[in-house]
Amino acid sequence: MKPVQIRRLRSHVVASVVALMSVAVPVAAEDDADRLGEIEKQVQILTEELERLRLGEVAEPAKEPKYGLGPAASKVYRLAKPGVSIAGYGEALYQNVSDSNENDDPSGRLDEIDFVRAVLYSGFKFSDWIIFNSELEFEHASTGKRGEVSVEFAYLDLLLSDPVNVRAGMLLVPVGIVNERHEPSTFHGSRRTEIEQVIIPSTWRANGAGVFGEIVSGVAYRLYLVEGLNAAGFTAGGIRGGRQSGSRAVAEDFGVSGRIEYDGLLGAKFGGSFYAGNSGQAASDSLGGVSAMTSVVSVHGDYARRGLEMRALYAMATVDDAGRLNALLDLTGMRSIGEEMSGWYATAAYDVLPLLVRGTRQGLSPFVQYQSLNTQEAVPSGFDPDPANERTVLTVGLTYKPDPNVAIKFDHQSMKNEAETGVDQWNLAINYLF
Repeated sequence: MKPVQIRRLRSHVVASVVALMSVAVPVAAEDDADRLGEIEKQVQILTEELERLRLGEVAEPAKEPKYGLGPAASKVYRLAKPGVSIAGYGEALYQNVSDSNENDDPSGRLDEIDFVRAVLYSGFKFSDWIIFNSELEFEHASTGKRGEVSVEFAYLDLLLSDPVNVRAGMLLVPVGIVNERHEPSTFHGSRRTEIEQVIIPSTWRANGAGVFGEIVSGVAYRLYLVEGLNAAGFTAGGIRGGRQSGSRAVAEDFGVSGRIEYDGLLGAKFGGSFYAGNSGQAASDSLGGVSAMTSVVSVHGDYARRGLEMRALYAMATVDDAGRLNALLDLTGMRSIGEEMSGWYATAAYDVLPLLVRGTRQGLSPFVQYQSLNTQEAVPSGFDPDPANERTVLTVGLTYKPDPNVAIKFDHQSMKNEAETGVDQWNLAINYLF
């Protein structure tokens, strides 16, 4: 806001206060407490308006998502003129773990409370068509106690037209739901789903470049060329360890990732996404180079209207040359990398608070979520799958939102697997975004 505008508004506030004070004397004389309270309320409103205009758009709350990102991450795109954008989110999580597993054997697990992450988004709008956006994440409260600081994304957008725009830098790989929209206040459950951690390894970021836009009204796409995964980090538990996260990434192999999504139906969004690329990164054995072609495919749907929220996702991943990778990584027995892995989940929630309090901005949503996954659906000949990797998770809980951008979540997770070693737990989380 320009200095002259601030001076004018300040003059307006002063004049308003003087005018209000001029009626304060008879008000006091009449001992009219209600009228005096109204005067104080008007003064407070004018003061807050002055402060809001002084800060400008930096102080605006997070609203709707844009270009595939979450509400807070999209804040820079809502700037009306060139300048800085600041946003963020965070989450704290308490996990109360059962003392025993499905077999009634001791679980060996301890309860834990953690400030999982505090995130700051910073962006800058250079002009109507050049935008920088970034996410800096502080995990587990301290780098001195198993925490770390990471750049989750940092990229430049060239907004050329509705159908074709260019993005380059460190990008979020556009696969699944949570990887791009991972702000915890936007989904139910205290913890991210297992499927979007081990099959779609969220948060999955990579250096790269690509194009994005809206083909026709309601149909959006993204298509990127990114650094490849590194199969040296693959395990029986999935491909999560293969992420290079843009940090001095081996670039012998690249991958292609894309997404298409339709949101032309009221309250509904449907889409599909993929990643494909060699993951060998120059690995070789006596037979020659190991390409370790890796593919991830996902389809998903979202619906949110009149208090009802539903979400479903299916994901499948395949890894070629899994047997040769096992030999290179000295993986034997049930420790084989999965040639195929898949999983799905469905979530349903309903906000009951508007039924009880008309016009409220708060929310209270009971929800249920079911997951089924297996990271060793198929293994190479000569290896056996670990039955513990074929598992289900049933989550039942409650999400309370005292504000649309703040969530308090309480839920119970029933963990089952074919080895009967699953360990149930209760979770309590506090989330925010701004």
